[in-house]
Amino acid sequence: MQSNAQTPAGWSRARLGDVAEVVGGSTPSRAKAEYWGGNIPWVAPSELTDLNSRYLDCSRESVSEQGRKAAGLRVLPPGSVLLTSRATIGATAINSVPVTTNQGFQSLIPSSETDGLWLYYGVSALRRELERRSAGSTFREISRDGVRTLPILVPPLHEQRGIAAILDSIDEAIERTEEVIAATERLRDALLHDLLTCGLPGRHTEFKQVRGLGTIPASWDVARLGEVAEVNPRRPKLDVDPHAMVTFVPMVAVGEDCSGIIAPERREYREISSGYTYFENDDVLFAKITPCLQNGKHVLASEIANGFGFGTTEFHVLRTGPDLDPRLLYRLVTRRSVLEKCQKSFSGTAGQQRIQPEVLRSLLLPLPPLDEQRAIADILDSIDQALELNGKHRDKLETSKASAGDVLLTGRARPFLRPDLLSPEA
Repeated sequence: MQSNAQTPAGWSRARLGDVAEVVGGSTPSRAKAEYWGGNIPWVAPSELTDLNSRYLDCSRESVSEQGRKAAGLRVLPPGSVLLTSRATIGATAINSVPVTTNQGFQSLIPSSETDGLWLYYGVSALRRELERRSAGSTFREISRDGVRTLPILVPPLHEQRGIAAILDSIDEAIERTEEVIAATERLRDALLHDLLTCGLPGRHTEFKQVRGLGTIPASWDVARLGEVAEVNPRRPKLDVDPHAMVTFVPMVAVGEDCSGIIAPERREYREISSGYTYFENDDVLFAKITPCLQNGKHVLASEIANGFGFGTTEFHVLRTGPDLDPRLLYRLVTRRSVLEKCQKSFSGTAGQQRIQPEVLRSLLLPLPPLDEQRAIADILDSIDQALELNGKHRDKLETSKASAGDVLLTGRARPFLRPDLLSPEA
């Protein structure tokens, strides 16, 4: 704990147990059916790690009053801070309805002089310290006393509320942005389906049924992937200085859900001149292993320095011919239905399963005229650009929240300072 000289004027240093009551949880006997299915929500830690909000208003399971009493469960009033204390340590949420929890929690009921929302942000900022205080061989856990004795800087109540209001407004902006992103993703998925089954709006009036594809415009062709693209094309002989820096893409550099290359590496050519996948701009890198295939770690290579690069051998490389736009190929092979089909065709031992190139070559694809392919790809690219902009905006808000929390929760910035709290030392 820091010395009092470093405590902001008007603030105090306390322990969590001084500003909130720490309440654990437990699990009623599973052997007693009458203990379960009542009207009292009962929360497990995974429900917090899966939560996309600050507030929890429901639970997967519930207990009866009989079960609550048998397990000695305390009902946490709305506005408490749920805090996970086992395995996943330091996940937080505010309950908006009365709840009970299992033994993986040490939750906080704020005192009358503690603002619950400020406490939520204050405890969230202490997650690293909570993890540091945890112990255990099978799984790590922090005890009730470990939570109670955790030191925390406490501002006056009016400053607590002001700090919480600022951080809450940033969180609301983040949530609004995430809602826009989610809605845009739904729009993209719906458009992808419509464009690949009906074509450009107003362009087609006649349609046909194709086994394995469903309905597509009557004027479209159908082809196997291997007929319109190469799978793992032969690598050309390169005349490159062994010390030249070239692009290398490990699997970790590709984001999930087809979010693109996150951070390609630069390596000397001599380090990767053999034993790695070679690709060129406009090639599709298709993850061949589980779980990377299901997680969407696929990417359309673009703007690669020198026009070519190298990647892990756990990518298949797909290169289009003259009749197929590479952007459309990327959309076609990363559809959920195609990924699920590939998953069913895995071969190899458990933990080392891969999709074989023959499976990709045999995939049946709808093939619009080239001009329509490009128009479809343009539409989908514009939506992805909007998603990228919104994603960057969300990331900036997250950074702003972290910076604001750092200065507000430590008192280094005090926009709600009252004149009577000023002192010569402040």
